Amino acid sequence: MKTYKALLSSAAVLVLGLVLCRPAAAQTEIVKVDWEISRLQGKNRSPFVPVSELKASPDTKFSDNLRALVTLKNPSAKPVEGLVLNYSVRLQLLKKGDAPEKAFWGVPFHVEEVRVSSINPGAERTARILRFELREQLKKLRGTGFLPVAIKLEVMLCPRQGDQASGLVRESALNILP
Repeated sequence: MKTYKALLSSAAVLVLGLVLCRPAAAQTEIVKVDWEISRLQGKNRSPFVPVSELKASPDTKFSDNLRALVTLKNPSAKPVEGLVLNYSVRLQLLKKGDAPEKAFWGVPFHVEEVRVSSINPGAERTARILRFELREQLKKLRGTGFLPVAIKLEVMLCPRQGDQASGLVRESALNILP
């Protein structure tokens, strides 16, 4: 009888241990950020194509459409819904005539959020960030003596209970040529 009770007690402890010590749910994470541009050609726009450098200057009108593609991954076995990406945009500035190492990052000039409705289990989904307010910012720089040398996107997936900090935040910068 004692061995039977001991066996039941051991089984109960094992079951309780399995229930309490189940692995944490895998969290959704930001995998990468890619940049694309659509150029104005006459009165028509070209399709979006990947870009590694941007040509922009405060002295000329910036007529291209810039977008960032943020790839999210859901490694869990359940769908994830109601995700929110917060993002900010800033420019790296350089005073005309200064050495390149004197460039500095300005404060964010545009802050917004993008919502992602759902991501299927074990799948990736791309969120498009379309609003950068870059045209307006370049206009503000006109006549100041400062040139933009890079644009940086800082994006954060709003954390949920149990998430780890790694995978929630990404930065991506794109060099700007005059």
